Amino acid sequence: MHAETIVKKLNLYNLKNVNLSMNLEKIYTYIDTHKDHHFQKLKKILMQPSVSPQNIGIQECAELLAKFYEDLQCEPEIFETEGNPVVYGKYDAGAEKTLLAYFMYDTQPYDEPNWTYPPMEATLAPMELPSGPVTALFNRGAINTKGPMMTFLNAVESVQKTEGDLPFNLLLVAEGEEELGSPHLPDFVQARKSELQKADAAVFPFYLQNTKGKATLYLGVKGIIYFELECSGKEWGRGPTEFGIHGSNKAWVDSPAWRLIDALSTLTEDNGNTVLVDHFYDDIVPPSPEDEALIKKLVETADTEPFKETMKVKRFVVDEKDKEALIKKLLYTSTLNINGIWGGPDSRCGIQLV
Repeated sequence: MHAETIVKKLNLYNLKNVNLSMNLEKIYTYIDTHKDHHFQKLKKILMQPSVSPQNIGIQECAELLAKFYEDLQCEPEIFETEGNPVVYGKYDAGAEKTLLAYFMYDTQPYDEPNWTYPPMEATLAPMELPSGPVTALFNRGAINTKGPMMTFLNAVESVQKTEGDLPFNLLLVAEGEEELGSPHLPDFVQARKSELQKADAAVFPFYLQNTKGKATLYLGVKGIIYFELECSGKEWGRGPTEFGIHGSNKAWVDSPAWRLIDALSTLTEDNGNTVLVDHFYDDIVPPSPEDEALIKKLVETADTEPFKETMKVKRFVVDEKDKEALIKKLLYTSTLNINGIWGGPDSRCGIQLV
């Protein structure tokens, strides 16, 4: 994802009054002649661990990212929280409009087995796709989301080096606890609220390329919230209270697991796709006229086969022939999912919902 895409999408970020009369060919030439320079920056941050669930390398990665901000003449601040720091940056171009870019620099652990290549060596290697052979980059965080983050920063550098300045002001917000549920991001937002409110639009760089070679740029994201329900025989006063008992005793002793499953069945209709929780759908914002226009354009090229192939899915809950309905279902429908369920061997059972 090069500066060309970043520039082309600016109008979709409500920066309609920004003067984008930039010399694109000059920018592209800079990118082409600095690919190794840009890759080395990406490789450096990929090889720096930043595993928030295990508290590995977080501070070091935050300091490295702050240095990348500084290289772009973007005033850096490592905003300390009670958890992991937010790496904040401000670039004042004296422009009328301001763009806020959100990143996450933390990752999931990389100690799981069966990596094709070492997970922290940023290996470039060939990969065969249905669209043909490609060169892929293997590393924890390459997709989610150090790769997109550095691509954005490299695009900013390319514009600065060729145009002398950006056509808008820039706020950079990178958190180090996204993989933990962002528990301390609200503290940063509250502390810098007056500055953040100056942004006319926000973007979360997240670029994907499917198995057919098509690149995807998301122009928005959904929020997420987890909660757990627990049914305890001891606290309930019915069923096992101290340890698991033989299943034959279900004939005369209640089961917390069955009671929990019965409660779950009341949350949705039988198909599991329509939520019955009161007010669940009350504040969902429907597609705007601009969104509707973008959806109709997207329908022209939308292809669900790469998703089905990658995720090993055979069919959707909406008729696949109605691509517009399918796209709206994905982008504009809130969901209630069971993320995990467990029971025994003691008196408790639980469910995690998202």
